[in-house]
Amino acid sequence: MKDTNAKVDKLKGIVENFPQPIDALQELINWQVDQYTGGWTNRIGYEIYKIGSNTFLPFTTDRVDSLFNVQRHQGAQDSILFEQGGTLYQLNDFDGTLKKNALSENRTKPRSSEVGTQYCQFGKYILYANGYDRPSKSRLWPVTSYVTTNYLIEYPLGFDAAPSAPVAWNVETDPTATAAGQNSACIWFRTENIPTLPKDDMKQKGMGISTEDSESKYRYKVSFVNTAGAESPLSASSSTISWVALASELLYGIAIEIPTGNNDVIARRIYRTKNYSEEGAADAETYYFVAEVPNNTEDIYIDDLPDIALGSQAPGPLDSIPFPSMLCRYLGSYKDCLFIDGGRDDDLTLYYSLPSKPDQFAALNFMTLSHRQGGGLTGLFSYFNHLLVFREYSIDIVRGSYPNFLATNLVQHIGTRATNTIVGVEGVGVLFLSYDGIYSININLDYSNPSVQNVTPHLRDTFERINKDAIAKASAVYSKKRREYIVHFPVDGSPINNLGLVYHTDKRTWSMRKDIPAGPMIVNQTGYVVFGMNDDSVSNDQEHGLMVLSHKRTAGSQVADEEMEDNPPLTSIIRSAWLDMGDPSTKKKIHSVYLFISSGGDQAIPLEYCMDFNYTSPEQTVGLRQQRPDFDDQVVYDKVVLDTEAFWEEPLITTIRYDVYSKACSHFQWKIETTEDMHIIGYAVDFTGNGMRVIQGKKV
Repeated sequence: MKDTNAKVDKLKGIVENFPQPIDALQELINWQVDQYTGGWTNRIGYEIYKIGSNTFLPFTTDRVDSLFNVQRHQGAQDSILFEQGGTLYQLNDFDGTLKKNALSENRTKPRSSEVGTQYCQFGKYILYANGYDRPSKSRLWPVTSYVTTNYLIEYPLGFDAAPSAPVAWNVETDPTATAAGQNSACIWFRTENIPTLPKDDMKQKGMGISTEDSESKYRYKVSFVNTAGAESPLSASSSTISWVALASELLYGIAIEIPTGNNDVIARRIYRTKNYSEEGAADAETYYFVAEVPNNTEDIYIDDLPDIALGSQAPGPLDSIPFPSMLCRYLGSYKDCLFIDGGRDDDLTLYYSLPSKPDQFAALNFMTLSHRQGGGLTGLFSYFNHLLVFREYSIDIVRGSYPNFLATNLVQHIGTRATNTIVGVEGVGVLFLSYDGIYSININLDYSNPSVQNVTPHLRDTFERINKDAIAKASAVYSKKRREYIVHFPVDGSPINNLGLVYHTDKRTWSMRKDIPAGPMIVNQTGYVVFGMNDDSVSNDQEHGLMVLSHKRTAGSQVADEEMEDNPPLTSIIRSAWLDMGDPSTKKKIHSVYLFISSGGDQAIPLEYCMDFNYTSPEQTVGLRQQRPDFDDQVVYDKVVLDTEAFWEEPLITTIRYDVYSKACSHFQWKIETTEDMHIIGYAVDFTGNGMRVIQGKKV
């Protein structure tokens, strides 16, 4: 009978459902898309972060618990933050040598069920929180005395409490006393004798009523101003300072002890009442601006400002409060405001700061998420003109502008605990990992109806393996350079990530990654994917610290005899769909499998094949070299000796034929498993249909 040919010009990605399209693959492990041919190439691996080093320093063997890339000024300022062994470090190589400087020490190490430290870039600051340690921030720049001095400064995020009340010292009213001095436990100060000054200056210095036997009363409050320009809550008021003038036309000054704050405080603001004695008749509870002390060191201020020269009214008690969530876990920036969660014990409350002031929160700046069966808050992500609020089984959105924010529900029964997998993907939308698949939010919520959909319905077998208890350890990035959304997560009971999925935006399909020990991941300023090793049970000579995905065919490195040696390459597997040639009810005899490849050199790669779902006894062909069969061998890279006027040739598209000796079968499948370089574009299968039908089903 005449041979028939089934042909696939372009291979797509993994489909685990059955029946499978002829251009789909049942397995596709450790491959990436070639952007020139659209085929699959297995030139993928990972290597140490600092090329040329013969050690893994400055990293320790602890697992990397968190990772964040900071970029400012179009990449002119960039830095990597990483967390190992309970310490948060900054990594830099300004002089060509990797160095780390401790930013925050004695931090709580996350458990396998916890997402770890979350970061938020807010203006000139990097904010970070983990739900256990005090939320903090850092500027990271400017860099000074880098080699010898740890220049990094960690500041608390927000204010712990209101400042302590100022202490106003008593006033000496005796006009015969000297200009300054101390009387009992009180220091005193009075202005110069006012009648000797020009009349116009009487309003510029001195407090109180300049009439004999007239009483004056005042109280003070202070506030802190931090490096971000935020103002703390006002302190409690000082005790009342009162005096009775002993002579006409005498005004006075008051010495005030003002508190100092933590390392984030750069100024103190002083407020006081106007004269609220019977003669002054001012409000005893209304305070006005006196002065700003532009430092955090001076502890005495002399106030001689008359009431008429006081500034604006002091902020009210609702305008600033202590940081509302000292154990917050999630951070997000939206409409120039910082959003934080209420922590584990208050995970349905969302707080937001004043615009441009991530440390200052008003008393009413919060919202309570709906009490639907959506679980607690698990992540925040700004998308178009909205803030996406992720919960375990629900997604809400925040709309509006300060202070009129409004939270509404976007979708129920879909959510995530894998906070570090929430990533914006060019041309796709926001992708995130949930318990049963990867979902996308793929439209502009301003102009379209909400749409949240599962983009991996054909990978259900894989997601049935996911370890739901450790899903918070999952991590993902989008690399524009690689045109990939890469997500790694734990499966089969593992407490660490041991399986990866990749969405290839060029082909809009999925492949799988194995044996890449990726913990937290980032994309650095040059577009490379950097990941932290997720295992801490290694020796100093085994790979640890940070690694980089590359085209190098190696699975990391290890130190041997004080030299860095490459590990063997990753194993790549490509397995076709189960092919029924259009009719599973008839028997076919398979003759050949043709692979459309890009020529790769002298490595000999065999092909395995199975029939009728029998995986236990696959057949194998002879290994064929990846060269054009009808031409002279190309000069390949491995055989060229440099500086000998020899050149290697560019790979060419060719077809190689694997002869198959099969019995009559209803379904056929081929497979390539190799550690050698290979580039596959498509395939064809030659077969003969002999008209034989499958036998009748078995009877009882």
